[in-house]
Amino acid sequence: MSTPAALDLAFACPAPDCGESVEGRLTAGTAAMTCSACQTETTLPETEALLASRPLTPCPVCGCTELYSQRDFNRKVGLLIVAIGCVLGPWTNWISVVVAILIDFALWMTVPQVAICYSCNAQFRRFAKDRRPGDFDIAVHDVYKFGRRFAPRRERAVAGPKVLHELWTGGPKPGPGSGPLPPLP
Repeated sequence: MSTPAALDLAFACPAPDCGESVEGRLTAGTAAMTCSACQTETTLPETEALLASRPLTPCPVCGCTELYSQRDFNRKVGLLIVAIGCVLGPWTNWISVVVAILIDFALWMTVPQVAICYSCNAQFRRFAKDRRPGDFDIAVHDVYKFGRRFAPRRERAVAGPKVLHELWTGGPKPGPGSGPLPPLP
């Protein structure tokens, strides 16, 4: 039996006061990854199952069996390209819009896929095309987002306290020792 290919994994540190990005290579021998900011070790018990599966599943961080794939391309950059084309449209007889759309499409076609966990938003890169999970499904996303379904290791199934705090308050997380995060609005 051949050794499964390695993947690149990125996820938010599940430590209560951290939330920084944990990134690294996921191989058959990877049992855990350590956050460089807080030194918290996150065990990855489903690594072997993930590396052997087609399509990719389950998430080794939280245990969720539902992943989706999308292009690994910044949506804001794509929209900016099209917006610039539209703004320049009146002075270029709208040719700039067509050019911008073609540039955006060419970038979209050449950028590789990324697989993302619905529950914890862990990202998986460098996988073969035949291992690609299905496309994004808003119904599955909403089930996880609004708390109707949970991953086996629910305590890890967050995008990270730092990210959540910024979403709730619209600002950066307070420094160490400044107390607990505020409750959800």
